Amino acid sequence: MTGVALASLGWGIWHGAAMGKAAVDVNPQSVLDGGPTGLSVKATTYFNMPSTFGTGQTNSAKYVSGSNGDGVALTQDGKINQGGAIWTDKPVFNAYKDQRASMWVYLGTNGTLPGDGVAFVLQNSSNKAFSGGGESLGVWGVDPRKSGSTTSDLADSAIPNSWALEFDTGVDQTLPATNWIVNQTDPNSFDIGDHENNAFNGTGYNPTTDNDDVGETIKGEHIASGYPGLSSSYYAYQQTGRFYTGTSGIFIQTPNYTYGKYNYFGLAHHGLIRDQFGDRFMSTAHWYHLTLNYEAPTDGGSTATITYSFDDKDPATGAPKKITNSTYAKEKIDLSNLKVTPSSPKLYWGLTGTTGATNTELSMFKFEQVPGQPMVSSSADMTDVTKGSTIPASPKATISGNDKIKLNYTLKYLDGDQNWSDIEAELNLPSYVDWTGGRVSYANGETASLDMTKQSDQKLNVPIKDLGADSSQTVITLEGTAQNVSKTAAAAVAEFKGANAITSAATPTFDIKPSPFSINVNPAQISANAGSTTTTVTGTVSSTDSTVNGDNTTLTAVLADSKGNVATLPASAISLDKKLNGNGGYDFSITIPEVPAGTSLLQVSGTTTASSDYKASGTATITGGTIDFGSTSGNIVFKPTTLTGSGTQTIERDDSNGPWSLYVDSSLMKGSTWKVTAKTDGMYSDDVPASQLDGSLIFKKGTSTTVLNNSESTLIASDDKTDGTEQTTNIASDWTNDTGILLNVNGGAVNGSYSGDIDWTLESAP
Repeated sequence: MTGVALASLGWGIWHGAAMGKAAVDVNPQSVLDGGPTGLSVKATTYFNMPSTFGTGQTNSAKYVSGSNGDGVALTQDGKINQGGAIWTDKPVFNAYKDQRASMWVYLGTNGTLPGDGVAFVLQNSSNKAFSGGGESLGVWGVDPRKSGSTTSDLADSAIPNSWALEFDTGVDQTLPATNWIVNQTDPNSFDIGDHENNAFNGTGYNPTTDNDDVGETIKGEHIASGYPGLSSSYYAYQQTGRFYTGTSGIFIQTPNYTYGKYNYFGLAHHGLIRDQFGDRFMSTAHWYHLTLNYEAPTDGGSTATITYSFDDKDPATGAPKKITNSTYAKEKIDLSNLKVTPSSPKLYWGLTGTTGATNTELSMFKFEQVPGQPMVSSSADMTDVTKGSTIPASPKATISGNDKIKLNYTLKYLDGDQNWSDIEAELNLPSYVDWTGGRVSYANGETASLDMTKQSDQKLNVPIKDLGADSSQTVITLEGTAQNVSKTAAAAVAEFKGANAITSAATPTFDIKPSPFSINVNPAQISANAGSTTTTVTGTVSSTDSTVNGDNTTLTAVLADSKGNVATLPASAISLDKKLNGNGGYDFSITIPEVPAGTSLLQVSGTTTASSDYKASGTATITGGTIDFGSTSGNIVFKPTTLTGSGTQTIERDDSNGPWSLYVDSSLMKGSTWKVTAKTDGMYSDDVPASQLDGSLIFKKGTSTTVLNNSESTLIASDDKTDGTEQTTNIASDWTNDTGILLNVNGGAVNGSYSGDIDWTLESAP
């Protein structure tokens, strides 16, 4: 909650509703930027956002773009009588195929009360559809406020051939008093529903019995569904009222009225979801997740089923939340009411929203999956390999420290009109596990090793190839070892973000119970120069069990480099002391004869015959410093020169296209040195290759000049300030017009073009 607190607040709570109120964020840009990730939809042709509707009303909806995706703001807080909508540009919702919509919704106001709400709509009308404002939410019928009006009048003014799921924040439960001025009063009665026995009645869903016709009372803001274009979706209630007809009088204008009977209307509410006490649970200025799963008819009939769950994911972590009766419902949809058939199955879908004459709100959406685009899923499962058992989501499992753990993320492409593209797996890995290996496996049998050295703070990003009908599944496998600690590893959420679909999966929460047998590699971070340099890694085996000793313990070591290559070190490279050290453990050392370039992971594992249950491992990160020539500007070229035929002429380099450069890229460990030397056989005629130039290449530094030859290497550059970080050095950065490599030409030189080779050598020590 942002902003400043209002002065002189008197706070009181009734069923969680604050009587005092602090300012909330209703700025669309900051709300978007502070929210969860969504798809980038503005630049696509998937949606249509008309400037005006078929009714002529201006569309208040607008796109809001940010670094974590686009959003759609249907209405603005503080703006009365707004109407906003966004529709798919074409009918893309195939009613005879399973569909999924996954999105985030934000509803908030700085007013006393919010209003009026939003709706998710399936319709077979147009991509400019809109019915009216206020309680109609842009989709339901509009009360004509006249004598003799019927439920058919409302149905005729609604979006035809439609099904709507409303998120109603403006509670419309006013029972008109006798003699109201009917045609000058905004309708405000839809939420009385089926008004019987002084109750406002609708129907809800009981997941235990799978009954979608359970009697419910409409109380407070709510979610409900129905068919806007059917007269049976409305209830007519008769009342006596006045109808304003104008004024009369010469000096004093007196209003004139006629009197008569009229109908006010309730709306049928099906699949009702509300707070137990009628409190606000949607318009709280927070992001809430909404999932709609649509199941198409399977028997050739016209009855589909849709389930919708509200607030089913944590906006901060993406972790799934428990679904309850107050956040979940299931409804049947009669497709004959939407005028679709198996031969003509597609519908428009979209979102509508309105504000009222007094109450307003910011209403925003961000999308993860939308119908017609890829329908995808992801899941996470973990296995305690040591025990050979699954780590379940419930009940919470307890594993032992040092147990081997395997984690699989399964990504599936289920359906859609296009491939799931540009997928990036952003893995948040469970804590207190040392993840040392992994791979990506595709349905066609292709596999790719993961570079675990890119893991940082239990996070690892993995690019995934596109998934579609021809390659519909990918499994990301991680392997690791539980740390030997007494800890609880909380659920970790991984997001799989594509250009046209986003999904997430959470790992189970589990406890770790320490094992009496452990291995510690110390130091855990080691730097050495890559190549033939021998490096020694040290550590300690410890146990609280006195029967464990250096004689009955066996160690193995595996080294995985940054390219995914895994090598098991020979037993001869591992030395384990047989005597206790001063801390009651057994020291070991491991010799690595050749350190790989880049970052590698060393895993040291141990077992003991003292107990078959004792298994342990420890890890170390080894950074292999490297050095090599980097980029160069190309050949050294000398300026065209007129020969004098006497003496020695020194010719400068031709740097008209920029100074010549040759870079050395180094990540050598601190204390290392490197040098660059050069040799040459001289310059030879391009026309007569056997004819050598009467002259020589020279290297000039300060007042010292050295003639380059092919028998001795000439030192060109050196460095003794390496520190283990990546450094790039241009060996010619300090050359001037008369220093560096130049060309001396003697008096016997013959006119012509000449070229030659310089052999550059890069050496490092130690």
